Amino acid sequence: MDRLTNIIAAVDFSPCSEVALRQAARIAAWNKARLSAVHVLDIPMIQPAPPVLLSIDMPTHDMLNEDAKAHWAQFAPDMPAKKDVAFDTLFGTPGSELARAAEARGADLLVVGAVGLMSRARGIGSTAGGCIRRAPCKVLAVREGHTRPFSAVAACVDFSPTSLEALSQAVRVAAQDNAALHVVHAYDNPWKGMSRPESVRVNMPDFDAKMQAAVEARLREFAAPLAHELGALRAHYHAVQQTSQREGHGKGLISFITQHGIDLAVLGVRSRWNVRDFLLGSTAERICRDADCSILTIRPVADGPKE
Repeated sequence: MDRLTNIIAAVDFSPCSEVALRQAARIAAWNKARLSAVHVLDIPMIQPAPPVLLSIDMPTHDMLNEDAKAHWAQFAPDMPAKKDVAFDTLFGTPGSELARAAEARGADLLVVGAVGLMSRARGIGSTAGGCIRRAPCKVLAVREGHTRPFSAVAACVDFSPTSLEALSQAVRVAAQDNAALHVVHAYDNPWKGMSRPESVRVNMPDFDAKMQAAVEARLREFAAPLAHELGALRAHYHAVQQTSQREGHGKGLISFITQHGIDLAVLGVRSRWNVRDFLLGSTAERICRDADCSILTIRPVADGPKE
């Protein structure tokens, strides 16, 4: 659980990005990390030439850059830490450019608002989604209005090495914010949505309870490398059984997040995202899209940026 040293906050001057900047500043202060803010202008890198018949001047990159700096000067004026934040602008597609900036600048963490001005009605905006899919570092997608410390943190575990790192990061956040920590794993209904066999119902009426206890025991065994820290935090362990195969693990974890008032979910994301993730949704993608809380994603250690 090495401390963070270099944090980038994505700023689009929306209310949610102001919240993200404030969270980034709070986290940077914890870690004594360097914090910079990046605003991406969603226009081509190539300077457009004005049409021959157009009678008005086209804005230049320099003009747009100066306009962004003016917005930055008026943005979050009551935030004391802002004076120490370096501000920069980039041109291109926000999700892709922020991911490239995170790689080029060696960022440990990229903090972004979960939604922007054009995506407030959706669960997560295209910029936040693009950063989660492409950035080579940890990504924190912050929900609008969430400037306070986290009070309930859920580490979503699937027994992979990446989810152990996610658990490690969840421990760090919970310790720093004095938050309740929940370690949760969603497991399949063994009958795959079918009716329970009569022999099991008659001879093993406590089957569900025993299976849940076995999964919780495996969860504790998996978390053993962090047993000391988890014990100090009095972590809670949860095994959540899926009732519907069609809904998948993501639905069960989202229900858990809602029922337990979780305000930060920490989870590993896949090394590669595929078409199925966008059409049907992997567990991580569904949580990022539908969970009503901030999300901290952890990428496999050997990963680089995603194109």
